[in-house]
Amino acid sequence: MLNGHGDDLHLIKGDIKHNFSSNVYYKGCPKALLDEVSRYIHQIQSYPSPSASELNALAAKKFQLNSAQFLFTNGATEAFYLIAQLFCNKTAAIVAPTFSEYEDACKIFHLNYELIAFKDVKNTSAKLVFICNPNNPNGYVFAKSELEFLFQQKPNTTFVIDEAYIEFTNSIESIVSLTGKYNNLIIVRSLTKTFTIPGLRLGYLVSDASNIAKLLSLKMPWSVNLLAIKAGEFILKNYDTLQFNVSELLEETAVFKQQLTRLNGFKVNESNTSYFLVQLLNKSAKELKQYLIEEHQILVRDATNFNKLEGQYIRLSTQSEEANNELIQVLKEWN
Repeated sequence: MLNGHGDDLHLIKGDIKHNFSSNVYYKGCPKALLDEVSRYIHQIQSYPSPSASELNALAAKKFQLNSAQFLFTNGATEAFYLIAQLFCNKTAAIVAPTFSEYEDACKIFHLNYELIAFKDVKNTSAKLVFICNPNNPNGYVFAKSELEFLFQQKPNTTFVIDEAYIEFTNSIESIVSLTGKYNNLIIVRSLTKTFTIPGLRLGYLVSDASNIAKLLSLKMPWSVNLLAIKAGEFILKNYDTLQFNVSELLEETAVFKQQLTRLNGFKVNESNTSYFLVQLLNKSAKELKQYLIEEHQILVRDATNFNKLEGQYIRLSTQSEEANNELIQVLKEWN
């Protein structure tokens, strides 16, 4: 397990005023969802259902699939570990730079893995391929046509498509519907980023029913807690009402990035999401992060520990206009 991926706020002593390091939606959990979850606090005295299967029918209704095609997990990370366990001692390829939990899962379950560029997926002999779409940390996206070509051309390879940030872009749409067409496709999704509930840990797998049955046989009981289940029920019943406006968020991101591009010593990378990489041309990401914490109570993501990412980078996720403007001013002074 690697500290620093996801959010390392727990490692910081003292208060943080603005947190640019986390990719969850910055306006926070919808009040209606908080109120709903709070109604069930007393029920933590009882066990939840062993596999959170009451969420399956709600998800099936939303995506117009079969309920047997879903498996809910303790965040998306549990899903990756279940998949790696299913493919233990086999070979894997990871499209990098990307989220490090794919690597960690492969290490724990003894998969011989390689880090590759997307263009090289067509040539890999790996039995399992991880692709994050949109990708973390750079916000790149892969088109449905590109992915479907791979599913068709490599029927003996299982593709894991991580759609945890699919709602943070309008450049692509989910390919959940393709799980009814390809049995070599497993999609991992998260409810924690969009609805700002990472402390509850709630993700899910979507795949062919036979794949889900195999993964369910490996899953420990009660991994999804009762409050997470109640949150999931409310979200799936009210998804469109609770979901944020991605176009509005991306407009805010465009303004923020434009301000950053005017700063000397920083190069803002292209991205299709509200999070993006900023390269430091002359200074250290580690030093900048420490300075921002100690002097301004601002937290950014030091992205130098993403494998296959060469150079000094920080990752930023758009926050409020006030927070964005404060960071811009601080960076001007630091530079």
